[in-house]
Amino acid sequence: MTGLIRLEFFKLRTTPAFYVTAAAVLFLSVVSAATNVLLKPQAGAPGVGSAMNAQHVLSQAAAVGSMAMFVLGVLVIAGEYRQRTILGTFLGEPRRLRVVVAKLFTVATVGAVVGALTYGAIVAVTIPLYAGKGVHHLPINLASMGLGTVLSTAAYRLLGVAVGALARNTVAAIISGLIWIQLIEVAVLENATPSLAKWLPVGAAQGLTSLDKSHFLPPAGAAAVLVGWATVLVVVAARLSTRRELR
Repeated sequence: MTGLIRLEFFKLRTTPAFYVTAAAVLFLSVVSAATNVLLKPQAGAPGVGSAMNAQHVLSQAAAVGSMAMFVLGVLVIAGEYRQRTILGTFLGEPRRLRVVVAKLFTVATVGAVVGALTYGAIVAVTIPLYAGKGVHHLPINLASMGLGTVLSTAAYRLLGVAVGALARNTVAAIISGLIWIQLIEVAVLENATPSLAKWLPVGAAQGLTSLDKSHFLPPAGAAAVLVGWATVLVVVAARLSTRRELR
């Protein structure tokens, strides 16, 4: 298993798309967070330095990073099916479940690291910006927000691997995943049935970094739900990957 995990890390280290995506996540998250601090709030919006404002600013790491990590998670396995390199992978290790587990461990670790680095960069940039506006203490728990960000990005990578293994087609997996996340959950269910949406993957992920407990689960519950969804999808994907015939 250790050798398989090292191999998966080697694949990521030698994949330019990983570095490009990670750099884009870091840049976009920091720019978005800094912009939200510097711009004057619109009428009716939370004031600069308020709990809701700080939550919105610091959650940019999870908002941007989770989507990117989902796409990378899809590419980790669906990309191998597309390029046919999965044949060599399974020939080298015929026990396919071990290969899937190695991929899951790798993507979860990398997702957590990217989430932590992005969150740390946002905090390092926005704290001085807040201080420049006279806000020297943010009324939120920075550690709890950071933990939620790390768990969210790691779980989204697991979800990406699961969806990629189920679809085995890169484009289909990414499009279907984004449609579910952005259209079905965010645009429809969150507005139509918020009591249901908070129990779904996106709603649970938002609960990890949200202060709004009327629409989202508390962090501990949200973490359990998100990990549960990731586990269920991963188990299903792993079972299908071990039974499907390669062509």
